[in-house]
Amino acid sequence: MTRVWFNRTFSNVRAVFDLVRQGDEAGEFHLVCSHTQKEFPGFLSAHEFALEPTGTVGEAYLDFCLGFCRKRRIDFLWPGKGVQWLAAHQERFAEQGVRVLTPASADHLTTLMDKARFYAEARRFSIPPPDYLEFRTADEFETAYARLRASHEVLCVKPAEGVNGAGFRVIDEQRGGLEILLQNALYSIHRDGLRRLLSESETFETLLLMEFLEGYEFSVDCVGDGQRLIAAVQRRKSKAGGYGQEIVDIPELTQAIREMTEAFGLLGLFNVQFREGRNGFRLLEINPRFSGGIGYAGAVGINLPYLALHGLTHGFSDQAHKVDSGVRVLELAHFRRVEDHV
Repeated sequence: MTRVWFNRTFSNVRAVFDLVRQGDEAGEFHLVCSHTQKEFPGFLSAHEFALEPTGTVGEAYLDFCLGFCRKRRIDFLWPGKGVQWLAAHQERFAEQGVRVLTPASADHLTTLMDKARFYAEARRFSIPPPDYLEFRTADEFETAYARLRASHEVLCVKPAEGVNGAGFRVIDEQRGGLEILLQNALYSIHRDGLRRLLSESETFETLLLMEFLEGYEFSVDCVGDGQRLIAAVQRRKSKAGGYGQEIVDIPELTQAIREMTEAFGLLGLFNVQFREGRNGFRLLEINPRFSGGIGYAGAVGINLPYLALHGLTHGFSDQAHKVDSGVRVLELAHFRRVEDHV
């Protein structure tokens, strides 16, 4: 039996566990899950679970992970928390016979998680990033705003580093701050309000000012072998909070992801985000992890989490993987409830 540990990560790991267990008919993989919260949903679908210490970072967290692997006889670590740190110390785990399943090298992970660095490199792909400028002061914001506003009707802002849309706001030139608040426009901010916030600090962490893309958003769940794109499921998200996501097959997206897979050595399960604008598709980001919507892939004929785990542990084949495109997936259900304990 192969023991695979998923350390602290997002709650959608439960869908990953469900899909791996569905595909693992021989019962090869024993899934171990850890988190700091005892109510973590991922515990329900893991074979084995444990609590992590809270507030542990850096060397202390590395020591915890090494000790956990020894105590629990772990064969493979699929990292969530601290993926860059753990990727940089893979040799420490290898000395214990543990392989760390990182989606890219430590250097490439640093690039992917810093959108300013990533966008600078991503201009070479067949689908480029949005038109953008970096800024770190209020004065730099004003200069960047004047330049981009001359070419784009609506602009938006987001941190260079962040996950799950944290800090993203569409800049509104029409409505006042109170109107935005009362209309519950969660991802909007008035331009003058943003100016006041920026002026409160002489300098701050890098922010990106970008053209706002008003078209559909596409989320693509992928499996790579470090050089080639092995499989992908493209999802077009509904606008304005509509229900369901449509499975599509757009060759232009596939080609761009092939280029990224080779360029960044993407390995195992990862996610790529695109959005349509007036000039076509634009690349938003590469998430070096499984996405919040990974379960959708399990409903359209391909089990990406199991394919990734089996490929990482046994090697990837050249088998073609067919996806049932043109369907709309409205709702996802967990495949089973598991009551196993530590």
